Amino acid sequence: MTPRSLFGIAPRRLAFLLLTATCVLVPLGLMAYKLYVLDYPLSGLIPATSYTVNVNMEVTGHGDDISMRTFLPRSGPRQLISGEENSSGVFTLGLETDSLNRVATWEAENVEGTHQVRYAYDVQGSHVRYEIPPNLAIPERYPDELQPYLAPQDGIQVGDPLIVAETGRIVPSPSPTALDALTRIHRHLQDDFANRNFSGYTDALTALKLGEASCNGKSRLFVAMARGLNLPARLVGGFIMEPGSKRTSHQWVEVYLSGHWVPFDTINDHFAEIPANYLNLYTGDEVLFRHTANVNFQYFFKTKKRLVPQREAQEALAHSVLNATNLYNVFEQLGISQNLLKIVMMIPFGALVVVIFRNVVGLETFGTFLPALIAAASRETGLWWGLAGFLTIIMLAALVRRGLDWMHLLHSPKMSIMLTIVVIAMLGLTVAATHAGLFDLAHVTLFPIAILAITAERFSLIEQEQGLGKVSRITAATLVVIAAAYWVMDSLFLQSLVLAFPEVLLLLVAINLWLGKWIGMRVSEFYRFRHLIFAERAAASGGKG
Repeated sequence: MTPRSLFGIAPRRLAFLLLTATCVLVPLGLMAYKLYVLDYPLSGLIPATSYTVNVNMEVTGHGDDISMRTFLPRSGPRQLISGEENSSGVFTLGLETDSLNRVATWEAENVEGTHQVRYAYDVQGSHVRYEIPPNLAIPERYPDELQPYLAPQDGIQVGDPLIVAETGRIVPSPSPTALDALTRIHRHLQDDFANRNFSGYTDALTALKLGEASCNGKSRLFVAMARGLNLPARLVGGFIMEPGSKRTSHQWVEVYLSGHWVPFDTINDHFAEIPANYLNLYTGDEVLFRHTANVNFQYFFKTKKRLVPQREAQEALAHSVLNATNLYNVFEQLGISQNLLKIVMMIPFGALVVVIFRNVVGLETFGTFLPALIAAASRETGLWWGLAGFLTIIMLAALVRRGLDWMHLLHSPKMSIMLTIVVIAMLGLTVAATHAGLFDLAHVTLFPIAILAITAERFSLIEQEQGLGKVSRITAATLVVIAAAYWVMDSLFLQSLVLAFPEVLLLLVAINLWLGKWIGMRVSEFYRFRHLIFAERAAASGGKG
C-alpha cells in the first residue's frame, strides 16, 4: 500500500511539488525585491550597441628590419574599450601612452616574405550632444595648457591673410558669441564647401583656395578659423564604425567651451555632437599609420556590430549582493573575461532548448547536450562558421575512425587517436582560417574536444549499423538544435536578464522538472501518426452524429 502524507499526496509527489514551487516562488520573490525595494532599472534589460573592430595590417619584407605604428583607442566618458587581442606573429608589440594618445608599434628584424598583424578590440560608444548657451562670450584669456590650441602650426595657418579675411567675411561681428561664430563657420564649411574624397594631405589654406576638401582639409580650416577667433580648437582622428571592411579613416574637430571639448564634423553635419559609432583613435594632427619606407604595406578595418548588455545598468547593479555582475569581479581576479561568465550562465538556456527538442518535439541528436555546448562555442565563431567547423571536424574524425576500425584496434587507443585527430583538425582549421582572414572561424579551437571525438565515433557507429540515411537525419536534427540553442543563448534580452536576475536559473530548473514528467505525445509522433489520429476523430465524430 502506497504511504500517504498529511495532505493525501504520495511523499514523492509532494517532494516534486514542493521543489517545483520553491524553484518558481524563490526567483519571483527575489526579482520582486530587486525591482520594488532595491529599485533595479528595467532599462538595463534593453541591449546596447557594441562594435568589434579588427585592425588588419599586412607587410612584405625583403630581409630588412620593419616597424609599423598606429594609434589604439582609449576608454573615456564617451567610449569604453574592452576585449583587446593582439596577433602579430614575428612582430613584437610595444605600447606607449601619453596624456592624449595611445601608440602601438610593431617591430621585427630581418623580415622576409608577407606577414599579417591583427589587433582587435570591442567598442561601446555613446551619442553625445552639447547645448551651447546663446549668450556664451568668447573669453579673452585662457590657461597656459590651452595656448597650443590657439597657435598656428603646420597645415593650420592661423593668421594667414586669406584665412583671416574669409573668417571676417563669414563672421562679420567684431565680438560674436561662441554659438554665433561656430554656427557660421560650421554652416559655411558644411554648405558652401563641397565634400571631396581626397586621399592625400590637405592643409587649411589649400582647402580654402580650392573651395572643397575631404574631412582632413575641412577640419584644418575649421580649426584655423576657430583659433583666429580666440576659440581653442584641435583635430581628432578615428573612423566611423560601420559593419564590413574599410580603409577610410575620418577626422573631425573639437572646440574648447566652458570646460568641455565640444565636437564638430562638417562632412556629416554634426554640430556640437558626435554619434555613438564615431571611434576616437587619436587627438591632434597625426598620421594614423606610419611604417618603414620602401615596404609593401596594406591595412583595413573590419567592423562587426552586435548587441551587449547596457554598461550603465551593470554598473548601477554592481554593488548589490544579489546581482550576478559581482561574479565578474571574481572571474576578473582569475583573469577570466566577462564574456565567459555570460557563456557559462547561458548554457542552461541552451540545455533547456535541447530538452524541448528531444522530449517535446522528438528530434534525435548526437549527445544529450552536445548542441548546447557547440552553440556556446559558436558565440565566438558565429553560427554559420560554427556549424561549418562542427561538420568539418565530425566528418574528418569519422573517416579516421573507419580507418582505425579496419586495423582492428582496441577501443581506448582508438579513442585516444581520434581525440588527437580532432585536436589536429581544430588547430589546422584555426591556422587556415587565420591565413585566409576568416578570424571568426579561427575560434573553432573553443569547441569541446572530447565531446567531438565521442560524437564522431557515434556518427560512424550509426552509419555502419543503421545506414547513411539515419545518420544524415540525426546530423540534420543536431544542426537544427544547435542553431535554435545558439539563437536563444545569443539573445541579449536573456543575457541582460540573467546578469541582473541570476535567480531565473531556478525557473529553468522548475521548467525541467515539469518536462521531466512529460507524458504527452511528441510533435514528431503526432506528425507521424496524424492520419490515424484524424481518422479516429472523424470516426468518433461520425458515430456521435
